[in-house]
Amino acid sequence: MNNRSLRRLTVLAALALATTAAAACTSPGPVKPSPANTGTASPSNASPTPSLGSEPAPIQVTRPSTKGPPAALACQGAVIHRLDASDTGPPWKKLCITVGGVLLVTNLGPWGFSADSSDNVVCNYEAAVRECRLLHTGTVTFTITNTHQTRTLALVIAKASSPPKPSPACLADGATFTIDAADGGPDSWPVCMKMSGMVRIVNLDPGTFLVSPPDAVTCSYEAAVHECRFTRPETVTFTTTQGDWMPRPHTIVAIR
Repeated sequence: MNNRSLRRLTVLAALALATTAAAACTSPGPVKPSPANTGTASPSNASPTPSLGSEPAPIQVTRPSTKGPPAALACQGAVIHRLDASDTGPPWKKLCITVGGVLLVTNLGPWGFSADSSDNVVCNYEAAVRECRLLHTGTVTFTITNTHQTRTLALVIAKASSPPKPSPACLADGATFTIDAADGGPDSWPVCMKMSGMVRIVNLDPGTFLVSPPDAVTCSYEAAVHECRFTRPETVTFTTTQGDWMPRPHTIVAIR
């Protein structure tokens, strides 16, 4: 082999070694699996792990309380409340009715009935029925005794409501109630009426009747007739005197 051929072989060998070295430098290393391929969360998305002794406090949920102050006893207007004295069911619940209302007790003879306040109510009795008109505010306890039991009813009497509530125990709005002074019968049972009504006292000379309280009405007189109108809601007693008869009271509950 001549020198020219030898040099050519040397150059080719050097080129082969350079190509091999370059390939070795650019060859990629082992491929690492990506987080997506392994199912392992990347550090940037992973939740921080609390250190020992520093666990987060549990979340406390505060619910608004449904308990409030006890509801006040709801009062009815001047109604007629019926009570069956022969009832043997659960105890009677406490009631609240405005002045002018009526407690009507049925199925009870002339005995076995009492009220602890005779100033706030007036009752009359006929044929196993007792009617009690509510005159003044306060609490009255009724006790009923029969052959079966003794029962009580606590009744709160409230003042006339504003605005007014239904009042079936009273005369209609604007009604006129007439007192005949010539009637010498027993004391009349109290009446309930609206302030818009009028009280007429007939067959009575001037100066022969009294009003209590006096400022609860204004009255006019003409020809043996007194006409009185109410100035405010009030329980008013008109007392008439005729001839030799005893003074006779007439109680009227005026409501709004």
